Amino acid sequence: MKKILLMTVTLILLILGCSKEFHVDIEKEGSAVPNFQLRDLDGKKINSDTILNNGKKTLFVVAAEWCPHCRTETPEIQRFYDDYKDKVNIIVVFSNSGSSLDKVKEYTTKNGYTYPTYYDADGTIARGFGVTGFPFNLTIDNGKVVKQLELPTDYEMMVRETGVQ
Repeated sequence: MKKILLMTVTLILLILGCSKEFHVDIEKEGSAVPNFQLRDLDGKKINSDTILNNGKKTLFVVAAEWCPHCRTETPEIQRFYDDYKDKVNIIVVFSNSGSSLDKVKEYTTKNGYTYPTYYDADGTIARGFGVTGFPFNLTIDNGKVVKQLELPTDYEMMVRETGVQ
């Protein structure tokens, strides 16, 4: 009986430990953002901790290439990135919702976007942050939630909310 119980507990811990799912309480300032895996458009994996805990504030965006508001916001993100990439982290995650990796690659290439871009192939990131609509904008500092940004988010708001200047 003890062996069965031990095996069951071990299996549960293994499953939980390997799970990619996570949750961020975006409503509570100071909530910790757990480490999660980002995958860039070329498939390279990056642990979020290496970006979110590097001493710089982060503008975190979840977008969809088909979304009209995102299409308005992404040039603003590029302008912000061009001006402040040495002072602020930029993470733009494109959703798989109604899209594909190929569509995202085409969109970012066609528009000449050079900011760090990632693809949420299985929706794990969108679920983890509780994203219910696009675009989703959040400021993060030292791996902790600062604030969800109101829409529409433009260059001036990005500057103001990240505190760069």
